[in-house]
Amino acid sequence: MKADLPVSVQRAPSTPQLRTFGALAFVYLALTVGLLRWAGEPGPGDPHIVVVYGIAIMLADLFTASLLGALYRGSGRAALLLLACAYFYGGLMAGLHMATFPGALFPEPLFGQAQTVGWLYLAWRLGMAALFLAAISQAGREPSALPAARRDRALFAGCALVLAAAALAASLAARSTWLEIDGDRFSELGRGVQWAAVSLCALGLALIWRRRAFNDVLYLWLGLVLVASISDLTLSNVAGARFTMGWHAARASLVVSSCLLLAFLLGDLADDERARAKAPWLPAAYGGAAAVTLGAVLLRWFLDPWLGEAVPYITLYGAVSIAVWFGGVGPAVLATVLGYAIANVRYIAPEGALEIAAPADAIALGLFSLSCSLIIVLGEAMRRARDRYRASEVELKEHARQLQRADSNKSRFLAVMAHELRNPLAPLRTGVALLRLKHQDPAARETHDMMERQIAQLTRLIDDLLDVSRIDRGKLELRSERVPIESVMRTALDTARPNLDAKGHTLTVRAPPAPLFVQGDAVRLSQVLSNLLNNAAKFTPANGRIELSAGEEAGRVVVTVADNGVGIAPEDLKEVFDMFVQLENPNPASAGGLGLGLTLARSIVERHGGSIEARSAGRGQGAQFIVRLPVAPPPPPRKANQETPRAQPARRRVLVVDDNVDAAQTLAQYLRLDGHRVESALDGEGALRIAEVLHPDIAFIDLNMPGMDGLEVAKRLRVTSWGRGARLVALTGMGQQADVARTREAGFDEHLTKPADLHRVSRIAAGMNGEAR
Repeated sequence: MKADLPVSVQRAPSTPQLRTFGALAFVYLALTVGLLRWAGEPGPGDPHIVVVYGIAIMLADLFTASLLGALYRGSGRAALLLLACAYFYGGLMAGLHMATFPGALFPEPLFGQAQTVGWLYLAWRLGMAALFLAAISQAGREPSALPAARRDRALFAGCALVLAAAALAASLAARSTWLEIDGDRFSELGRGVQWAAVSLCALGLALIWRRRAFNDVLYLWLGLVLVASISDLTLSNVAGARFTMGWHAARASLVVSSCLLLAFLLGDLADDERARAKAPWLPAAYGGAAAVTLGAVLLRWFLDPWLGEAVPYITLYGAVSIAVWFGGVGPAVLATVLGYAIANVRYIAPEGALEIAAPADAIALGLFSLSCSLIIVLGEAMRRARDRYRASEVELKEHARQLQRADSNKSRFLAVMAHELRNPLAPLRTGVALLRLKHQDPAARETHDMMERQIAQLTRLIDDLLDVSRIDRGKLELRSERVPIESVMRTALDTARPNLDAKGHTLTVRAPPAPLFVQGDAVRLSQVLSNLLNNAAKFTPANGRIELSAGEEAGRVVVTVADNGVGIAPEDLKEVFDMFVQLENPNPASAGGLGLGLTLARSIVERHGGSIEARSAGRGQGAQFIVRLPVAPPPPPRKANQETPRAQPARRRVLVVDDNVDAAQTLAQYLRLDGHRVESALDGEGALRIAEVLHPDIAFIDLNMPGMDGLEVAKRLRVTSWGRGARLVALTGMGQQADVARTREAGFDEHLTKPADLHRVSRIAAGMNGEAR
């Protein structure tokens, strides 16, 4: 059995449910206020009416308790256990109430004396209100992790305690000598106890509101039960006596409140959820239909002073509708047959025989049967449509969760893959630099240049993957400042120049006539334009024409990259910015890439409050990519600062720490060629042992190492007398702002992302200033 509660009990209420709660609460308030004026008027004085509402309440409460108990066994939610006990207690007390009400089941009370029934009624209402309050106190708490066997024992113990409480209440009520009923009128003491029950119900409503438990649909329905309880107790108390209009209205309201939670559980549990909860749904559906039918009979009985014996079936149509809605055809047929039998005995054949005494009776029966049949057919169709809708809604939500999970897994995979690919790139880049230094002949130099270009291309692809992952997870970091668009264009041109020159393209640059500024991340905006220029170079045949221009239009900086290349088909214009989309390129030599450049460009531009658009007259007609960004005012002028003279390179003691053997050895060898004394370590413990002897001036430390990681190594170095003045550099595949913050906190001075720029590594090793990345 699954341990989680069915969705329909745990879910937040829908807008229609909230509106239904508001409407029904208003109806209860309006009816209560409207009936107060006539609450003391005399009504039907037949004590057998107690049997009708008593059986209805007993059936509704016992079957509600069975459903709640089954749901508790499946979920371990303490509130369900308390509610199950509350309704089990209500069903038992309803039976005791009938047994002790004079003239209901027996001419005299089955046990006790005349006051017993009154005190049992008060114990009934007070006990249920107290248990409701206890259930509400559990709002917001997580279900218990008790095993199924212990839940069963807890449910059994709860039922046993309820039985004991009901027996104790019956015993005390039978022996009570306090006056609760004087004839048919309530005593002041009895009315005070009823007002106490009203206070408990009001306190429960206030607690639901305070704890925001209305966000749980179960407590929404329980709140409606409390509203109905306040209504019937108020009417009963104001009426002040039995068999008054207020007393009858209170009992009718009590039947309705007993059926409310049962109607929710039967109507809102879809078929698969009933199976998961293993709830006694079918018996409860028939029991609920009988309870609702008896409630309809009670309402018709209440209307006797005005309707007499006319329209005896008028209230039964609603009962049939409710029965088919939460139970289907079988419970609806039961409601029809049971309702007709009671109405026939009560209004058509008072002698007690089920008979058709006149043609009018036959016509009335025919019309009643036809009407109920139509209600059942239409109601069943609506019920099945409702269940299909709920099933499809659950299926759609599950598909949405699966898609979200798959998207999240994809983003994590991209991030992990990009990070892991950085590690082997670091020794490759360092190794190529070492080969260049050792082999100076032209043929080897060409090979080194090729290898460096391919490593740079692979690094760019990895960076694109990592950026896509950051965008998907909402973690792309922007360092916003006011930057001139011309500076962004120059940086992008420097980045894209090798690809443009390699194919002999003619580049035209049109700078804005006056300086234009944008608010944004200069590095990311340069990345956008360099991606567009690289795309133009790739999809334009050799010796083509490419133009980069900028200007202002309607308060926006407009940057355009245009080419006379292969163009874009009209049907592809909307897809070019989608992830991993690569358009057909007639030049196979220009193929390559992952189809991420334009996706990144669009995401970065939109993060800056701008837009990007692709235009083309068709295949072979070239293409234009237009970036629009909000114009920013120019920054205030800055005072010129004189550059600090650079420190002269010096021989330093350097420690390289990396669990990747190739990365550690190649970087150490590269730094030795710069004249430094270099030692390397493959783990944190080894690094600390070497550092005790070496006393390094500079330490390049990888972060992700087995055992003691780089952060811990830095912290331990910083507590030594010689380590306080050392320059610690994090050399890692992790380069987000949060990673930089962690390294700063651990005591690092610099943060380099693999594969690091070796010229920068050389400058840092020589004691020259570097900037954290």
